Amino acid sequence: MIELRIHGRGGQGVVTLAEMLAQIALAAGKNAQTMPFFGVERRGANVKTSVRLSDEPIKNRSQSTTPDVLVLMHANLFDAAMADGEHADAYFVISSTEPVQMQQKCWYFDGISIALENDLVVDGEPYVNIPMLGALCKVLDLPKELMIEQISKKWSDKRGLPNVRAATKAYETVTA
Repeated sequence: MIELRIHGRGGQGVVTLAEMLAQIALAAGKNAQTMPFFGVERRGANVKTSVRLSDEPIKNRSQSTTPDVLVLMHANLFDAAMADGEHADAYFVISSTEPVQMQQKCWYFDGISIALENDLVVDGEPYVNIPMLGALCKVLDLPKELMIEQISKKWSDKRGLPNVRAATKAYETVTA
């Protein structure tokens, strides 16, 4: 089993990201579980959600306190993520314009630029949740075809294509 904890801000689509990642994993034949956690529910407040993926049935129903993967919607969430704990061999997936210097393994990609390029902007804010979905699918070795299929199901209207493009670009550009 692999546990992920996703850190973001209220209104960034963290829960949507977790649910779509779980759907892609299910389509790939894995077991999946999401568990959102909210403190003060307001736009901009720290939010987090856990995702578990496994080839075996998932029996644990608690929040993830020692995840294998820490997902940061922005590099400025590093301190909040570290305060909540991680597995000794945990690695990071971070939306950042440049490599983040740390001792742990870190995958990164420029989610903000990808969101802006694809007009994934709401109220002036770029949404990096779908680019992050693409990056996570690559890092977790989930098939790009299933990712595209799930995004197309979620947004079958004109919003589908920019989301597919953004996720695909992140899938292709995320690097360690």
